[in-house]
Amino acid sequence: MKKFIYILFCFCLLSMTNTDKVESKSNKILAKTFKEIVIEKNALSIPIKNKDEKWHELSNKATNERLGFVETTSAVGRFDKFDFMVLFNPDKSINKVSVLIYREDHGGEIVSPRWLRQFEGKTIKDVSNISRDINGISGATMSCNAITKGIKQSLITIQKVK
Repeated sequence: MKKFIYILFCFCLLSMTNTDKVESKSNKILAKTFKEIVIEKNALSIPIKNKDEKWHELSNKATNERLGFVETTSAVGRFDKFDFMVLFNPDKSINKVSVLIYREDHGGEIVSPRWLRQFEGKTIKDVSNISRDINGISGATMSCNAITKGIKQSLITIQKVK
């Protein structure tokens, strides 16, 4: 019986997909961002271009107050994809950007909260200049460009939410 339970446990661990990891990491960041608030996530049906893209509306479970929106998606760096999250305020400005899973050997500097803070406060009005406004990172040019392009698309997509 112990062997069966052990095998079942191992199977469960192995069956965890990247989607589960992305979801788990984004939930941890949301919990940290909205301290002491029980968050309710409701999936949004938005036309998407990336199969990894998921959109949710966030609300305070106790008061039903809208807290904002969150998108988890992926982009391709030099060789491999990485997963990131964009948290939007209720007014559709960017609250926070976090890289959830980075799989490459080079360019990992884009996970730096200091670098990612450049996106905070950006709105649809900033879309045309976002590529010029965001400072790059030497050695992470492709990853910087990929996440910047993804966030630019996110700012356009969030406008479709009512």
